[in-house]
Amino acid sequence: MSGGTAIDAWVWPPGLPVPGAVEAGTAGGINVRYPKSDHHLARLLISSLSRSRIRLGGMRASDLASTLGVVGDRFAAALDDRVVAEVAGNAGLSPTMARVVVRGMADTWTTESLHRLLRSEFPDPAVLDRFVDGAGREIRAAAPGVTMHIGAGSVPGVTVTSIIRALLVKSPVLAKPGAGDIALTTRFARELQRADDRLRGVVAVQYWPGGDPGWEAWEREVLARADQVVVYGGDDTIESIRARAPAATRLIEHPNRLGVAIVDPGAAPGADHRAARAVALFDQKGCVSTHLILFLGNHGDAARWCGRLAAALEALASTLPPAAASEGELSARHQLRGRLALQRAASGDIRFWAGNAGAWTVALAPPELFEPVGGRTAWVVPVPDLAACEQVLAPLARVLQTVGVTGLGARRHAFAEALVAMGATRVVPLDRAPFPDSDWLHDGSRPLGELVRWAELR
Repeated sequence: MSGGTAIDAWVWPPGLPVPGAVEAGTAGGINVRYPKSDHHLARLLISSLSRSRIRLGGMRASDLASTLGVVGDRFAAALDDRVVAEVAGNAGLSPTMARVVVRGMADTWTTESLHRLLRSEFPDPAVLDRFVDGAGREIRAAAPGVTMHIGAGSVPGVTVTSIIRALLVKSPVLAKPGAGDIALTTRFARELQRADDRLRGVVAVQYWPGGDPGWEAWEREVLARADQVVVYGGDDTIESIRARAPAATRLIEHPNRLGVAIVDPGAAPGADHRAARAVALFDQKGCVSTHLILFLGNHGDAARWCGRLAAALEALASTLPPAAASEGELSARHQLRGRLALQRAASGDIRFWAGNAGAWTVALAPPELFEPVGGRTAWVVPVPDLAACEQVLAPLARVLQTVGVTGLGARRHAFAEALVAMGATRVVPLDRAPFPDSDWLHDGSRPLGELVRWAELR
């Protein structure tokens, strides 16, 4: 438990009653406090957000993009060492890593990025403001009232991105950040309130411990009153929300995903450094994080390349240091190395390299043994060709998302077709894998399009 002062893990719209009592706890690596569960306050909170929809709806979508972009620019510029240290402590990242991650995420919050996102999905953004002509009819895009966001994990910036998307389509927001994303989310919400009077009441942030029986009544109240719910997390989290949300509530789900790299080193000098960075960023806590690397070549070449990958990861351990691992994380990695050592005794094809204090691991092993354990663990599988890549990835089809490729040249398009058929939704150069653009197709959906409903006037 952190010895620092507890931060307020909530930001409410102006005009709501001051919470009568708060409770304290830990979330991520920091102390936090938040209002005690009160389903009557939950009702007031959602009602306040619902009323703010009129004010938000009066802003033009293009003006919203500009206003939110100014906030994003200002927020990123204000990331001093004190703020970064707080975000790092909450997320379980080193300060150096936290700064790189937040700046990478914040690149999608700029005025330019938000206007690009808006126009990529709505060539005429006025369709979010009013009916516009559309091939023999008039069409209109509108968000269905209050959007509730349930964050997960400890990658800072995920909740802020989700908030911005909803506001761009004029939906007020109730955000429950992931335990490791509280510090950044609450700071952004306060900056938003200061930026423009019209935005003061359109966002509420409220952390509470998920799965706590004392918060069950609160959760049922907000799930019943929100118009749509965006949920990030593992299978248990998503299934729990499905079971309790009313049938009429729209659910937009973003489950855990797996990042993969395809490397042809003969055509991609420096691929070891690009792969190391893709593995190291976020300490493999993000949905885009690379865990599995398919190496186009034979076992001997793969072993030599793994040595270079290990050296690159060791260098990054100094320039982009990992945070101290928890006992559970260290145990998982220790058990993995133990299993690999046993398997290696039976098969000389298995090799692994490990950093000091468990800072990273490179495993050269068959795909059937693959297990994503995090902590900068790169699992390398040599494959003879791209057809073999498809065979290796087939069992992972349900969790595929980002595939970073390097060295494929003219083969890239045909292979991307095979990846998409398998379930991948993002195929990009390996060095761009960690930070998607603002207009990326998130889990195969348009990030703004999944939040709106369409209406026609004939």
